[in-house]
Amino acid sequence: MNEAMVLSCMSSYEPCAVTDNDGNIFFNPPMKALMDLPKDMRLPFEVFQQQEKLSRENRIFVTAFNQQPFGRNAITQPWLFYYFPTFDGDAEGKCNGTFCHAHPCRFISTQECVDGEAPRPATFEPDTRFTPSEREVIFFAVNGLSAKEIGQRQKISYRTVENKLQVIFNKIGAHSARELAMYCRENGTDRYIPPSLLSLSSHVLSQGGVA
Repeated sequence: MNEAMVLSCMSSYEPCAVTDNDGNIFFNPPMKALMDLPKDMRLPFEVFQQQEKLSRENRIFVTAFNQQPFGRNAITQPWLFYYFPTFDGDAEGKCNGTFCHAHPCRFISTQECVDGEAPRPATFEPDTRFTPSEREVIFFAVNGLSAKEIGQRQKISYRTVENKLQVIFNKIGAHSARELAMYCRENGTDRYIPPSLLSLSSHVLSQGGVA
């Protein structure tokens, strides 16, 4: 395994990994935490192996989108993984493994551009004053869904949704959906995406670049 790559990996605060030509893997601490290793060899690790193998065996750069249950709490969230094949320094240029780093994928809405503002990234850090169910109602409400539409998505009656909204209003001292939207905008809650609304997904976004 390339010692220089391992040292670079260890010095990074971002999740990184180095593999050799036999598929042996070295994870730095942030990547171990992201994958929840070694405790749980679950789906994110299997996906990593498949994508790393694609890069190493085909000697190509690979960019992949992985929306998986990451971290100790297995919270579903999107990350981008970048895989780079590494090569020997001799004339043959033999591929000797890969280098990978990952960072969170931040969804960005274009709505702010309508108001002349810079787009802000989404967040997966919840406002803890609300319950998970209330956070889902807030998400749908600030994105323009009516109580009836929210009820259809959550499989509850619109009156139950209205009751939940009233509880939410009481918590923040709001009296209308408009005031709720203003509160969320000021506190960044409008950028929150409930993990329960994210489905598991992994796919390669791009590949190529190295012969």
